[in-house]
Amino acid sequence: MSVTKMTSELYCVNCEKNTIHEVLYVGDHIERITCLECETYLEIDENVVLSNYALDLWKRVRTKPERMTSEFKEDLSTFLCSMPMRVVTKPYRMVKEFKEIKDITKHSREV
Repeated sequence: MSVTKMTSELYCVNCEKNTIHEVLYVGDHIERITCLECETYLEIDENVVLSNYALDLWKRVRTKPERMTSEFKEDLSTFLCSMPMRVVTKPYRMVKEFKEIKDITKHSREV
């Protein structure tokens, strides 16, 4: 699951005007929106973030066989060449992803 930061002009109820906000996404879900002018933020509950992460992870696990079949059909040689490295690195990538999610939720509790 990716962590993405974007900026957008939104109405800030604290500033009472449109200001630039940073929007932090975890996967497809918003984790936090912060006004860059007054630093007021709106945060999504950690339990919601973790449950969305679990749902997203389940969806990815459930659809993996069909995604791999698609890759296999599209280009067999690339698929076969990439498999050994993907198998070796997947546990590392999953741990890294989980740590990113935990760091975001930990940061949310500290703020």
